[in-house]
Amino acid sequence: MNRKVVISICLWTILGLLSGFVFLNYTTSEKLPDILEEASPSIVNIWSIKKWKAWQEKSSLLGIKRYQQVIKTGFFPNGSGVIIDSQGKIVTNYHVIKDALQSNQKLIIELNSGEIIEAIILGFSETADIAVIQTINGENLKPIKLKKNIDDLRVGEQVIAIGNPQGLGKSFSMGIVSAINRQFKNVTGTFIQTDASINPGNSGGALIDKNGYLLGITNFIETTSGGSQGLNFAIPIDEVMKVYNEITN
Repeated sequence: MNRKVVISICLWTILGLLSGFVFLNYTTSEKLPDILEEASPSIVNIWSIKKWKAWQEKSSLLGIKRYQQVIKTGFFPNGSGVIIDSQGKIVTNYHVIKDALQSNQKLIIELNSGEIIEAIILGFSETADIAVIQTINGENLKPIKLKKNIDDLRVGEQVIAIGNPQGLGKSFSMGIVSAINRQFKNVTGTFIQTDASINPGNSGGALIDKNGYLLGITNFIETTSGGSQGLNFAIPIDEVMKVYNEITN
């Protein structure tokens, strides 16, 4: 075959591959806002109502300051959660609701619409760090789509973390799957590792794929600074649903 013909074929092949790559990335970027808009209603912020004692200044008498002890109440951000069914069952991490459970505090769920609903704890696994909570009077809630074949997940796939970092409100961060089946000496189970940014408050939130399917529940980070350093971990959805089914059944 003529050398010029071979070179031309090679160039056209390379150009075809590049254009396909660009098209796929362009398509993903174009779809992304729609995917996030669809997934957002399934992710909730979890708050607790805490009470604490404080000293409050009373009206002065003859210029002498006087104080009295009062009970104050406030909302505190605990983390995030993911709606699993339309009846209001929500999956989160056990450590997100642990303090509320031990201190008998009310749990409050903030929906994507801003609506506030009270919730109760149905059950938990401290070992798996998974808890299931149930909204009170929550109706027509939108469950997230679940990834059916988590074993098909591959390193390098694009993922998005959704949660409530630092109590700031719904936030999104994008990255890739850095590793799968990651294990630790002092932690039970295996984890999906991602470089999608996860910070305190993201715990219990969603790690979804580029099509909006739930891959796992964001769980913890490895860091030397206290913030995200690209070593972020999620509990795979198959392990999450195993605990969920044990609790709800």
